[in-house]
Amino acid sequence: MPSKNPEVKTSEELLREYSSVRSKWARTATEDNEFRNGLQWTKAQIDALRSRAQEPLVVNVVYPAVEQAKAMLTANAPRFQSTGREGSDVKTGALMSDLMSWIWDHSTGNNELKEAIDDYYVKGMGCLMVYHDPTADYGKGEVMIKAVDPLHLYICPSTTDPFSKDASNIIFSKKYTQMQLIEMYPDMEEAIKNAKETSIAPSVESVRHGLHDQIVTQEDIESHRVGNKNERLLEIIERYTRIKVMHYRTFDPQLNDEKILSQEEYDQYIAQEAFKIYNKNEQRVITDPTEVKKYKKIHEEFGDTFHLVQNPITQELHMMQGEEGIDETVMVDSTTVLQKYTFADLIETGDILSSQFELDRVKQVVSIGGELMFINVLPLEDYPIITMMNNHNRNPYPISDVTMVKGLQEYINKIRSLIVAHASSSTNVKLLIPRGSMNKRQLEEEWGRAGTAVIEFDPELGQPIVAGPVPLPNELYKNESDAKADIERILGIYALMQGDPSNMPQTYKGTLAIDEYGQRRIKSKRDDIEEAINQTAKIVIQYLQATYTTMKVLRLLQPNHAPKEITINEPIYDEVNGEFLGKLNDITVGKYDVVVVSGSTLPSNRYARFEYYMELYKNGIIDQFEVLKQTDVANVEDVVNRNSKLAQLQRQVQSQQGQIKDLRGDLQTANRELVHARQRVEVEKFKTDLHASSTRAELATKLHSSRMDDELKKVKNVVAEDTNNGIIPLEE
Repeated sequence: MPSKNPEVKTSEELLREYSSVRSKWARTATEDNEFRNGLQWTKAQIDALRSRAQEPLVVNVVYPAVEQAKAMLTANAPRFQSTGREGSDVKTGALMSDLMSWIWDHSTGNNELKEAIDDYYVKGMGCLMVYHDPTADYGKGEVMIKAVDPLHLYICPSTTDPFSKDASNIIFSKKYTQMQLIEMYPDMEEAIKNAKETSIAPSVESVRHGLHDQIVTQEDIESHRVGNKNERLLEIIERYTRIKVMHYRTFDPQLNDEKILSQEEYDQYIAQEAFKIYNKNEQRVITDPTEVKKYKKIHEEFGDTFHLVQNPITQELHMMQGEEGIDETVMVDSTTVLQKYTFADLIETGDILSSQFELDRVKQVVSIGGELMFINVLPLEDYPIITMMNNHNRNPYPISDVTMVKGLQEYINKIRSLIVAHASSSTNVKLLIPRGSMNKRQLEEEWGRAGTAVIEFDPELGQPIVAGPVPLPNELYKNESDAKADIERILGIYALMQGDPSNMPQTYKGTLAIDEYGQRRIKSKRDDIEEAINQTAKIVIQYLQATYTTMKVLRLLQPNHAPKEITINEPIYDEVNGEFLGKLNDITVGKYDVVVVSGSTLPSNRYARFEYYMELYKNGIIDQFEVLKQTDVANVEDVVNRNSKLAQLQRQVQSQQGQIKDLRGDLQTANRELVHARQRVEVEKFKTDLHASSTRAELATKLHSSRMDDELKKVKNVVAEDTNNGIIPLEE
C-alpha cells in the first residue's frame, strides 16, 4: 500500500484537530441557522404542548429582523477609493478604485456580500474568498469574489484576529460529487476517479424540529445518490498556510531601475547578458536590452577590440578589428575594448546592487479523498479567505445575534401559543353537569356547534354549571410586543432606521439609552463589514499585481452612462524601431491602498443627497455632470454634451456680441474722426483761402508801397534836378 503524501497527512491531522475544538460552535451555528428558518421547537416541547391540546406556533421575528438588517447594510454597492504610496502613482492609483469596482460588479459582489452578512448575523461568522479563475474570459483569467459557508471553514484555534490574519492554517473542507470535481479540475479527472470517499470533517445534526417538513436535510439530498458511482461524494481539503519565500531586490544604476524578483525570476535576471566598454575617454556598463543587442552584434563581428577608421572620401567612420595603428585615416584614441558579462558578474563587481529578503506568501495544498492534487504558492501576503466575526471573543468561534435573541424568540412563541390556547378555551366553554343527567356525546356535539343551540336537560338531576376561562391580562400582550422590540434593538434595526421613535413601541419612546445602544451595535457591525471589504480589496490588488500582464476592461460607472475604459500594465513601444519603452499604468511596482468609502453601503436619502450636490454646484465646487449623476436622468453624457454645445454656442454669441459692440464703438469713433477730419479739411481749406487772400493783400500792399516809393523817388529826382538847374533855390 503506497504511503500517504506528508502534506495530505498534515492537512487531515489538522482538520481533525480543528474540527474537534470547534464542534460545539458548529453545532450552535447549525442550530441557529435552522432556528432562524423556523425550527424553533424541540421534540420534547412539541410533545408536551400537544399533550395539552396546544399547538406549538412559531411567530418568526428573527427572520424578518435579519433580512431587514441585511437589506439596510447592503442598500448600496460599496464605493472604493485608492491612494498611491508614491506621488508618481497617483494616476495609476486612481484607476485601482474603478478596477476594484469593476471586479466587484463582475463577481456579483453585492449578492456575495449579502450571503456573508447573512452568515455573520445567523452563524456568527461571515466569510469572503478571493480566487483567480484561469478559465474565465476566454482563458485570459479573472479575479473573482465569492462568499464561503463558515461551516466549511476550519481556522487555527489560537487565532485571535477577527479577520484571521494571524492564523497559522486555514482549512476549507467540503464534499462535492465526482462530476462536480471533474468540472472544477478537468485536468485531474483520472486522479479524481481514483480518489476514495472519506469523512475527515464531522457532520453536524440538528436537535430542533419544525412543525412541517419545510427544510430539506442533508440526508434527503444524499438519498438519491445511492448506487450512482458518478454521484459519490468526495471530500476536498484545501489548506492555506503562510510561508516565507526568498525574494531579491535589484537596482540597476545605469537604467535607474529597481525590481522585486522571486527566485525563478531572479535566476532569469542574472542570466541576462551585459557588456562593459573601455576606451581612453570613457568606461561604462551596458545593461539596456536594446544596446546589449547592438553591442552583441559588434562583438560577434569585430571581437573584443576594435577601433575607428575614417573614410578619406566620404569622411564616414567605420569600425576595424584590433587596436589602432599609425595611419592618417585612423581616429586617434579610438581603440575600444568590449567585454562580455552577465548580470551575475555585474552583481559581483558591484555594478548592479542586489539584496535578498523573505516575503510572506500563502501555500495552497489541495487534496481529494486522501490523494494530493496539487501544491501552489499563491502570490499573496495574506490569506485569500477573509472572515468577519460578529461577537468576537478573541477566538475563531464567535457568537451570533440569533444566539443572543433565541430566548426572546422562544418567549414570543410560548406567549403566542398560550394566547391561542386561551382563545381556543374561550370558544369551547367547559360545562359541568350531574352524572347521568343527559347523553355526554350528544351534549358535546350540540355545545360545539356555532350559533343558536337548544339543549334539553333534566333539572331534577341538577343544574348545569358553565366554567369559563380566566381573562388574560393586557400585560401579556404588551410583553410580546416588548420582546419583538428587544430583538430588533439587539440586532440594531432601530439604529439602521435612523432611530425613528415613531416606529418604536410606547415603552421605548424617548429612551435615549436604547437608541444609543442600537447605534453602537450597528456601527460596530458596519465597521466589521467595511474592514472585511477592505481586506478583500487588498487581496484583489495583490492578485492583479502578480497575475495580469495586461488588462483592459470597460467599467460602467453609472447606470445609463457611457462605459469608461480602464487599462493597466499596457506595454508601450517606439513607433519607429519598435523598442520597448515601458508600461502604461504599471501596477506591478509599489503598493496601493484600496479602501471602501465609509458608509457607502448604507441607505441614503436621494433627495437630501441631491440637495447637497446642488449646494456644491451653486458654490462652484463641482460641475453639472456630478449633479446629474445623482439623478435618474437617462443618457447623462448626451445631456452634458448638448448642454456643453449650447454653452459653447452661448459663449460664441457672447464673444460675437462683444466683437459687435467693439466694432460699433470703432465705427462711432471712425465716424467722429471722419467728421473731425472733414472739419479740419474745411478749416485748412478756409485757412488756405484766407492765406491766399492775405498773401494777395500783402502783395498788393507791397506793390502799392513800391509804387509809392517809385513815385516818391521820381518826385525827389525831379526836385533834385530842378535844384541842380537853379530853378529852385538851395535855401528853400
